[in-house]
Amino acid sequence: MRPLRLPPPETWLVAGALAAAAFASAALFGRPALYASFAFGSMAAAIALYEPRTLGPMAALALPLEISKLAFPFLQTRSELGGGLGPTSIVDAGRLVFALAFVVWLVRPGRPRADVVPSSPMTLPLALLFAVFALSTLYAFDAAAARTESMRLLFSLGSFALVPFFVRDRLSLRWTLYALVFSGAALAVAGVYQQATDTFFWNAGLGLYGERRINTTFADPNHFARFLLEAVVVAMMLWFYARRRVKFGFLLPSMAVGVLTLVFTGSRGAWVVGLLALPASVMALPLARSLRLRMLGMGAALLVLAALAVAAVNPYFVKRVNTFTFGFEAAGARPYLVKAGLNMFADHPVAGVGAGGYQSSFQDDYLRYKDPKIKANITISHTSVVSIMAELGAIGLAALAFVAVRWVAYVRGLLAQAPPELKAATVGLAMITAIIFLGSQTEGRFLEDPYLWLAGGLIVAIDQIMRREEHAAEAMLVREAGAE
Repeated sequence: MRPLRLPPPETWLVAGALAAAAFASAALFGRPALYASFAFGSMAAAIALYEPRTLGPMAALALPLEISKLAFPFLQTRSELGGGLGPTSIVDAGRLVFALAFVVWLVRPGRPRADVVPSSPMTLPLALLFAVFALSTLYAFDAAAARTESMRLLFSLGSFALVPFFVRDRLSLRWTLYALVFSGAALAVAGVYQQATDTFFWNAGLGLYGERRINTTFADPNHFARFLLEAVVVAMMLWFYARRRVKFGFLLPSMAVGVLTLVFTGSRGAWVVGLLALPASVMALPLARSLRLRMLGMGAALLVLAALAVAAVNPYFVKRVNTFTFGFEAAGARPYLVKAGLNMFADHPVAGVGAGGYQSSFQDDYLRYKDPKIKANITISHTSVVSIMAELGAIGLAALAFVAVRWVAYVRGLLAQAPPELKAATVGLAMITAIIFLGSQTEGRFLEDPYLWLAGGLIVAIDQIMRREEHAAEAMLVREAGAE
């Protein structure tokens, strides 16, 4: 039998353009949002099937669009943070891009499909971590939540595997990082608009009582602040390997507006993490010490100017900063949530209450720990380590520790071998994982954060890019020796 032949790559572009035109025409006669989304999706699918390496930048552009969860009334998960919002779908624009990547992997992979399994030390510990999640569905306090969280982790692991499969060379890596910075800058500009007009796209409760905490397309302003911080770190890493026009026409404005909007978010956790992460990122750059010190000075001056400018026009920012003087009370509901989580762990030390079971368990069995002085009905853990302890017990902690140890060793080994540009990118991506972990100790969302898996997948991609370049260099030497 003859093997099935796929159409040439240009066919996908033509078909996608025709489908996009048909859906755009349909949008003029009814359901404009739905058919416009189909039109954009058709073009995205056509471009991805024509050139699979565009999937990395597409994912970086789509991941911040958390607000798209509201468009899918199925596969609902636990309530979102940031003002008591109701349950939302686990399906959003970012996950749809990774679903498209899976389709491209099936239809037009461009390389052996088996390469989707990363040949890295992270494969085994991540598989064991998923096994712990899946096992918890058998005994979980909230079986539906455990299944949802296991499905979410499985999808995240698939994303982690697909990123290095399609980010195959330095060019696709560079464009993916630029797309991440661009998405951060675009949302930062949207955040400035929110601040100036008191417009809130999703969580209207953030604009009540004089708070004015900026969230753009995120449910929680803390998670938006974390994303801005990640985009600023990546822009810093790209600075020394970009052309002059890109530096001053794109990267510098992106960092400036990102830092400004970071102040508008009112996220104290992100501010503290930023004060740790930004200097650490600069000091880890493969540059001369004097240059790194100058960068630290310039960055400190930029932060001070942004804080002074915002304080002059936004009294809420000053009030937010003053909460640091409240001591332990500044933590709000977090102390009683941590105490309840530790007691869940003490009552279920081996296997916990099951993945995703913290909120249900708290509401049913541990509500007595709620501080009566806190009027808001906050029942979701804000501390990821405590969440894992409570939900997965000692088994989950051991699996997570295995992942962390392997990850640190893997990144250190990569940094020791990487050339300067790839080393800088690795530093920035590793810093993203650190920002997510540190931020999740006060804001929640650690393993659920899609940027954790994007950054991890890009680091594996850097490892594979280095290997391919080494093999290509060795093959060139062999050919030159043979020619002689």
